[in-house]
This record gives sequence, C-alpha cells and structure tokens, in this order.
Amino acid sequence: ICPVVADAAPPPPRVCDVRDFGAAGDGVTLDTAAIQAAIDACATTGGVVALRDGVFLAGTIVLASDLTLDIAPSATLRGSQRTADYPDVAPPFTNTQLGNCRKALVYAEGAARVTIQGGGTLDGNARGVPDWNGNRIKEALRPMAIFVTASTDVTIADLTVKDAATWAVVTMESSRQHLHDLTITTDLGPTHDGIDIVDGHDVLIEDVTVASGDDSICLKSGSATGTEDVVVRRSHTTQSGVANGVKFGTASVGAFRRILVEDVVIEHAQAAAMAVESVDGAAIHDVTFRRITTHDVGTPFFVLLGSRDRDPTRVGSIDGVAFEDITGDAMRYAWGSIVTGTKIGDQTFGISNISFTDIDLTFKGAGASPNPTPFTDDNFPEYQGPVPGQPGTYYNQYPDAKFITGVGGREDTSYKGPGYGLFLRHATGVSFTTCRMAVDGPDPRPWHDTKDTAAVTGACAP
Repeated sequence: ICPVVADAAPPPPRVCDVRDFGAAGDGVTLDTAAIQAAIDACATTGGVVALRDGVFLAGTIVLASDLTLDIAPSATLRGSQRTADYPDVAPPFTNTQLGNCRKALVYAEGAARVTIQGGGTLDGNARGVPDWNGNRIKEALRPMAIFVTASTDVTIADLTVKDAATWAVVTMESSRQHLHDLTITTDLGPTHDGIDIVDGHDVLIEDVTVASGDDSICLKSGSATGTEDVVVRRSHTTQSGVANGVKFGTASVGAFRRILVEDVVIEHAQAAAMAVESVDGAAIHDVTFRRITTHDVGTPFFVLLGSRDRDPTRVGSIDGVAFEDITGDAMRYAWGSIVTGTKIGDQTFGISNISFTDIDLTFKGAGASPNPTPFTDDNFPEYQGPVPGQPGTYYNQYPDAKFITGVGGREDTSYKGPGYGLFLRHATGVSFTTCRMAVDGPDPRPWHDTKDTAAVTGACAP
C-alpha cells in the first residue's frame, strides 16, 4: 500500500521590498534606482516588488515579466517633476499614437504576466507643474502614469491613479488585459485622458471610476492590429472635462470589433456621452452600448464616419452599433445627436445597422424661435478632410461633437442640429424600438431629421 502524499504547496512568491534596495520613501529622495533594483531582482520569478509605508519619489521605472508591482494602501509612488527623470521609450512597433506616448512613470514593454496593484496611490504629480496641465506642451513631452506596450496577461487593479501629466493609464499593442477597481483622477484639462486602450485585444475594464480633463475611457487604434473583444462594465465616468465619456477614436486606423459597454454612468462631459468615430480608415463593427445613464453631457450620441485625409487615406465603415436601455437628462446644449456617414466629392460612404432600443432621453430645447438654427438637413456640414475649394464644409476640424460646425479649428457649442434629438445622414438600416426622445423646453424642431437614409423603422415619442 502506497501512502497518499499531499501535493506540496507552491512556495510563496519572493518579496522584494524596495527599502531593502535603498529606497528612502520620504517623498524627497529620488528612489528610481532603488525601485528599479528591486524590480530587476524579482524579475521573471513571479515575485512581488513591495512599496510600503511611505511616499516613493521616482522617474521612469521599467517592469518585467512574471512580476507584481504592489503599492500598499500606506504607500504612494509619486512621479518626479523633472522631465529629465523620464527618458523617452521606444517600443519596437509602428503605431501612429507613439507620437503622443514617449514618457511614463511606470512602463512595461514585451512583458508577460505583469501586475500593478495593491490598494495604494500612483501620483503623477502634475498638478504643480504648469507645463503639465492642459495642452501647453505636446503630450510626448509629458509622462503618462502607466504605459504598457506589446505585453500579454496584464492586470492593473486596486489603485488610485491621480494627476498624470497627460493620458493616465495607457496600454498599446497588448492582449489579455484586465483593468479593475481603479479610481482615476486626472482632471487637468485637455489631453488628460483617463484610460486609453490602443490596439488592444481581449480587454476587460470593470469597476473603475474616472474623472478626467479629456476623454474618460477611450479605445483607439493607430495600427492594423485594431481593438477587438473589449468589455467595459460597471463603471462611472464622473467627469470628462472638455470631451467624451466613452469614445472610439479619434485614432482609428485598425478595426474595432466585438465591443460591449454596459452598466456605465456618464456625467459631466462637454462633448458626447458615447462617441463612435472612424476617421482614419477603421472598420467599426458589432458594438453595443447597454444600460448607460447620462447626466450633464453635451449630447448622448455622436457617430461619425469620415476621413482626416491621413495615412491611410481610405474611408472605413461603421456597421452594427446598438444603443440599448439608454437614459439621460440635463443635456448642456441644444445640438441634438449627430449620426452620420460622409460624402466626399461624388462618392458617399454610409453607415449601416444602427439601432436604438429602450431609449429615454430628454434633450435641451433651442427656444421658441421658428428658426432656431441656420442648419437644415441640406446644409449641415459634411466631414470630408481638407478639400481645396470647398469653404464652409466640415474640414480641418477635430472630429468631435463640439467641432463639427466650427471654422478654422474652433469649437462651436452654440449650434443646433436639424432635429432636437437626432440628425441621421448617409445611413441605412436605422431602427427605433420603445423610444422616447423629449425636449426640456420650447423647440420647433422635430425629434429627428434625415438626409440620404434608407430602411429607417420605428420612431421616438416626445
């Protein structure tokens, strides 16, 4: 008879306390070298680099595979305010967004099974640096809080991330990502996004709270890799500054496919709650927004197929976008929502299969004037890149809800679309089921207006 021998428990992971490597944790001494030494000692072992009980001032630290950076609730990893402490990074791939992403406090490249967690705080320390607020200088000259590139099995969890000098939490060309239980506060003006997923596959974002100066949760593509198989759920964008709550684009080179955004509250966004933009050639297919609540946003929806006449210069496609169980009130502006393809010269590029189901929205009224807006379905600006000889059309603009009627790159928040709720253009297969689109005051416009549409079914009650 052979005795039964229990499987031996795996040994506990090695813990590399950064203080054992010389970190002071006093918030004054630059601890970059000590933290990096701890990372190098624990790299590839499945070990834990521990920050405990203190404020650890650092420039760029570089993570490795099979490693956990654990910032305890009693600890803060605080970014240095000296640009020289953030050398440029150079990931080994081509992506249009690398022009914006060159510096970071926490950086990983080509890592597998890497985790950043712990319940503590990652402080970009930008609030006291004037050039790191707003967009005074280019994004590439300012450090992100977290930048993960070309990596797999990435977890970023249970952290407070604050005051990043530009985009806060960024992953690029990475797969199998889980971002959860994050509180991100980076409300320092334009170019201060909360979360940016750039060309990512198999991504789950859940239970995050974001207050940002620009887009709160932004899915982008700057390469053929595209952004696919993404779920964003149970989250709250409490502030999106000058921009959007959840946005696809503006960088939109590769495809966006199989993306679900559900159970999200979106508040205090100057532009759109939900923006879907293909302006660099992307195919955007199979996208669902479900159980979204909006409050104090410029407009609930903004869907745009266009071309910025960049490389690549092709026009993409938008096919299969569903909005389900969407509620909202207190819209800031009387724009209505723009859902449109584009016409370039004699060629039309339409969008298709857009559905609105279980919608309950109250839009802002334009007033009792019989002519509240100069825009009709015939003269509302097209988005079509820099086309010589066509002044007055939507070109040389940033493709966003508050720029769509501007001239010379200026935003325009005073415009009124042809319909108080929706303006549909160059669209086929648009459906409305159990839909209410009301207005909060006098407005002579219809709930929607259309141009060059086909197979539009259903309607929205006021």
